[in-house]
Amino acid sequence: MLKIYGKTQHGRYKTKNDDCFLINSFVSQKEDKKQQLSKNHFVVAIADGVGSSEFGDVASRVLLENLSKNSNILSHQIILNIIKNTNRELLKIYKGKASTVFSIVYAENENINIYHIGDTRVYKLTANNNLVQLTNDHTYTQKLIDDGVISEDMRFNHPKKNIILQSLGSKEEIHIDVYKNSFEVGEKLLLTSDGIHDYMKESEIKDIMLSSKNMQTNINRLIEKAELNKSKDDISVIIIDNE
Repeated sequence: MLKIYGKTQHGRYKTKNDDCFLINSFVSQKEDKKQQLSKNHFVVAIADGVGSSEFGDVASRVLLENLSKNSNILSHQIILNIIKNTNRELLKIYKGKASTVFSIVYAENENINIYHIGDTRVYKLTANNNLVQLTNDHTYTQKLIDDGVISEDMRFNHPKKNIILQSLGSKEEIHIDVYKNSFEVGEKLLLTSDGIHDYMKESEIKDIMLSSKNMQTNINRLIEKAELNKSKDDISVIIIDNE
């Protein structure tokens, strides 16, 4: 049995939500969503419209709506085609003024594919309670970390921490990271936008994920902790529990 719960909300001082989430055919920039599935076959995603683009909220929604329309016929190649076609669509209509980052998880049986651009994230909580980040941020600070210039902890206060190196809808050429992994019984997947993980250490995220067996409780605790740590950004979280 799979249980999925997703939640999104706009930032503390904002009037619109640039974030959007997808659970199979359901797309939301406002409402929460719970779902139970008997088969390990699903698609979930979080998209975060780039704040510096005028129509970031549109970009995040368009991508996930395009996935939603095809949720019953998805495959690896179809997902890649949707991403590339959405990039062309956004550039044609909005001329670079509507861009978004995203992480998409597509599951078939015990295998998952992750499609990723930007700084949204996918984590896996293993049956042994290890929290593993499955995606790599396309950000200026992550490049500095990868190059050994700064430590992981230094990214939280770096003056250029908000610089994204790649997004959908900003230029014609894109590079989609594709990760393959497993998702087995006893494991959980966690998808977050930067309104969560830019304001919390990995150890804090892990502690909250282990604090309760109730997904809704844990999501609410993640949001509360991020806000306590002065997150003013839009926030989106999805948890998938493979019981």
